[in-house]
Amino acid sequence: MFFSQEVSIPAHEYLIFYLPLPADNTTTGITQALLDNFKLLANFTSASYCPSNENSTVGSPVTCTGTICPLVEADVVTSVAEFGSENDTTVSDIKGYVALDPVRSLIVVAFAGSGNVRNWLADFTFEELPYADCNACSIHSGFATGWSERRSTVLAAVSTALLAHPDYSIVVTGHSLGAAVGTLAAVELRSLNHSVDVYTYGSPRVGNEAFADFVTSQSPTQGGNFRMTHVNDPVPQLPPTWVGYQHTSPEYWLSGGNATTEDYGAQDVVVCEGVGNEGCNAGTGLVPIDGEAHNHYLGLIDACSGPFSF
Repeated sequence: MFFSQEVSIPAHEYLIFYLPLPADNTTTGITQALLDNFKLLANFTSASYCPSNENSTVGSPVTCTGTICPLVEADVVTSVAEFGSENDTTVSDIKGYVALDPVRSLIVVAFAGSGNVRNWLADFTFEELPYADCNACSIHSGFATGWSERRSTVLAAVSTALLAHPDYSIVVTGHSLGAAVGTLAAVELRSLNHSVDVYTYGSPRVGNEAFADFVTSQSPTQGGNFRMTHVNDPVPQLPPTWVGYQHTSPEYWLSGGNATTEDYGAQDVVVCEGVGNEGCNAGTGLVPIDGEAHNHYLGLIDACSGPFSF
């Protein structure tokens, strides 16, 4: 797979800078190749917000206004299926697309984050539902609803794309609420015997500790898990751990800047290993809340929809 080579490299080989390994299993620095992957998938995620990628015909190019997704446009990425728009009638109104990248031989499933009140109602309903595919696992009910409303469209589009391009790799990406839904999409695609890398930005916690362990254990044999956070972004700190939620491991934390910093080097990424790790983003706390950090992931990731506000 295009991305799996990063996943399969032992940690001691791909870390650029080393710090003494403390109890919280935190290290500093990643390879430039992995940072480039994060930048590429951030471009794909940014494109999921853009109105130009709503309701277009199959085979049409994925485009963005201005210079929001230059890496996607340079590869002449084309649409397989799109979902969500101003006229959408679903409960959660999850927006995104499935597309083909012929340059990198990728099938990309991209989910946008929260764009309206219905999205945030889904985000802040903390009720958990059982997740049938693993013992004692439960997931956020709103995220489960979001995925269920897009499941048939996404699975059919991926199946169609694989029939035409069986040698392509599958990558799922998303921001915010779209990151949570993307995690569920990746896990289900893996259950169908596909190897799937998942790149998320500013993801809230998706399920309980058992679910976080389950997803974490799928890497690297079923695809890599690449969860990025940014300084004190408040969204990855929700839903709170005191109601039973935990994050998957590892976390890639953009650190050393402020809420609007977008230019980071590989040496600026801190890696926190372990489900429930209290370092990295979780260590910044929710007070004071700064929603600006949620918008800036190697660029203004939601530029097509306007800034997130808490």
